[in-house]
Amino acid sequence: MRYLSFLACATGACAFGLCTPVSAQNDNDAPESAGSLGAISVEALAFDDRSPDQAIEPAAVVGGRELIRKRGQTLGQSLAETPGISTADFGAGVGRPVIRGLSGARVRVQENGMSSADVSTLSQDHAVSIDPYAARQIEVLKGPSTLLYGSGAIGGVVNVVTDRIPRRAPDGLEGSADLERGLGGGGTRLQRLDVTGGLGDWAVNLQGLKRLTDDYEADDGRRIDNSYTDTDTYSLGSSYAGDWGYVGGAASHFGREYGIPGEAARIRMTQDHYDLAGEVYDVAPGITRLEFSGAYTDYLHTEGEAEPEAFFDNRETEARVAAEHAPIAGFTGVFGLQGFDRDFRAYGEEASFVPATETRSLAAFLVEERPLGEAWTIQAGGRVEYQEQDTRAPYDDTDHTPISLSLGLRRDIGTYYVLTASLGRYQRAPATEELYSFGPHEATLTYERGDSGFDEETADSLELGFRKTRGRMRFDTSLFYTAYDDYIFARSVDAGLNADGSGTPGGDGVADRVDEDGNFTPDGELLLTDYAAADATFYGGEAEIGYDLLTGTHRLTARVFGDYVRGELDDRGDLPRITPGRYGAGLDYDGPRWLANVEALRASHQGRVAELEEETAGYTDLSAFVGYRIASSDDTEAMVYLRGDNLLDDEIVRHTSFLRIAQPGRSLLAGLHVEF
Repeated sequence: MRYLSFLACATGACAFGLCTPVSAQNDNDAPESAGSLGAISVEALAFDDRSPDQAIEPAAVVGGRELIRKRGQTLGQSLAETPGISTADFGAGVGRPVIRGLSGARVRVQENGMSSADVSTLSQDHAVSIDPYAARQIEVLKGPSTLLYGSGAIGGVVNVVTDRIPRRAPDGLEGSADLERGLGGGGTRLQRLDVTGGLGDWAVNLQGLKRLTDDYEADDGRRIDNSYTDTDTYSLGSSYAGDWGYVGGAASHFGREYGIPGEAARIRMTQDHYDLAGEVYDVAPGITRLEFSGAYTDYLHTEGEAEPEAFFDNRETEARVAAEHAPIAGFTGVFGLQGFDRDFRAYGEEASFVPATETRSLAAFLVEERPLGEAWTIQAGGRVEYQEQDTRAPYDDTDHTPISLSLGLRRDIGTYYVLTASLGRYQRAPATEELYSFGPHEATLTYERGDSGFDEETADSLELGFRKTRGRMRFDTSLFYTAYDDYIFARSVDAGLNADGSGTPGGDGVADRVDEDGNFTPDGELLLTDYAAADATFYGGEAEIGYDLLTGTHRLTARVFGDYVRGELDDRGDLPRITPGRYGAGLDYDGPRWLANVEALRASHQGRVAELEEETAGYTDLSAFVGYRIASSDDTEAMVYLRGDNLLDDEIVRHTSFLRIAQPGRSLLAGLHVEF
């Protein structure tokens, strides 16, 4: 039955139209016109001068004016309209990207290739320490990307590209500034500056942001108490650049305080991040490009009410080096090493939730590519990684050696069409929380239990893609099927026992609850949650088609899009918190002065739920954006804009979220964006 469902999904997606125009195009036949996909490069790919239409793996890029229109205060919110990508929120302060139903430890979130190095994978209430307003563009690799970035990318990668370390020295000053004010419930106040100055071959970048939001109002006008946020970020970076490449460093700070809706608790997080990066061309015979990067992160966040009651401390060092070699027997390749050392500690009330753990990892990777004739390209790669986690008694130290292999093909059909296929076997080392959790977690009101006996999680994946990236009509589609061995997931329990296994068994069809000492009681404050491993299957696809109704100076593009994912255990039904099927339509206008967009996204009712999980209703999210470019000089462009979200004032509750609470109702935001 599962395979019949997948076949129906694949047939429907192909018939639907096949997906993803990044922008419209003025000349249907001009391959290098301003709106063509070829003008965009994806830095998260193995060969970072590639555009999405050249990639074998499905890649999405949000940048330029599209980023101004979509960006919110979290990465998940900024990407939630992109086919195949949703968000898992926990109030307004948290929004972690969900790729094809996967999130947490399976989706690597990074900035310029370096991990976010926070504790956002540890719990659903922990925010990602990267602000989308710092991004020049946001890149998403959908599907396993473990070859380049490690076992934490078995579900995909979200790479935020910033200019904290400039790659070139501008002639004088350049940059951008933003000012935003919310006009409805939620009261956003934002100001941001990003400026880079050049003097000869030296460049200096300075960035700063301050954003405040009040408790927001849901669709029925009720105020969601304790949903405020307070964010500040700043950074200073410098580099030395020339025709040979660049080398530089940066220091940055991220701070956010936000409330937990429905509780009196709040989280205060701070992160100090120090980066070193460089790229050198023709560094040695046979090596055309050498990239290196390193980062040290000092992260701390507290949880509590009036005073902090719990502390999460994470200190992480990461380094990565990758080299691209000249063609050998027709093969061009990238090979390298990557490693990190993570020292995690929890204090106060959360000391028993996850014990102090030191995680070390070292990996080697290789990706090779070769053209086969004029139309075909083959790509293959592998990664071997060793990871060990040392903790304290009574827990056992663990070590794992995930190995990942992939094979991909690309077929260029004529000038505009691309057909891709990829097959791979990928492994993931269990995360700290999956191995060692045992105790109450007050912020999520759960009592969590891990299992230090977990083996590597293994995924066998098949993906097919077909896209047309130029011309008046453009589309992109992806269909995927992934079978997991020992898929690790969190589930509710119905056994009637205490957290330590004592007591008298007695299931009653209701999820067990315990008190903070782990004693079973039907009216307990905490939901008893286990990490379990079982075989599972994910399959689905995403599709979008765009057609230029008008071309030339006044460009008008109509779009339709949709995505679907099914995640189910092989022997026990559906998995929890899987993204429901979604579909929608949009209309984009780009003229000499005006820029406008209207888009409607329909999320279906999610009735395919895990045991003891509640269903969620469908919703329609109607958004609109209108911008006006103010007359400016050749070196400066300014735009005033107005954005409306949830204009139908619908009740939006996302099934992907652990905390099922309504998102903001109808809201308006006015802004000014200046580039110089």
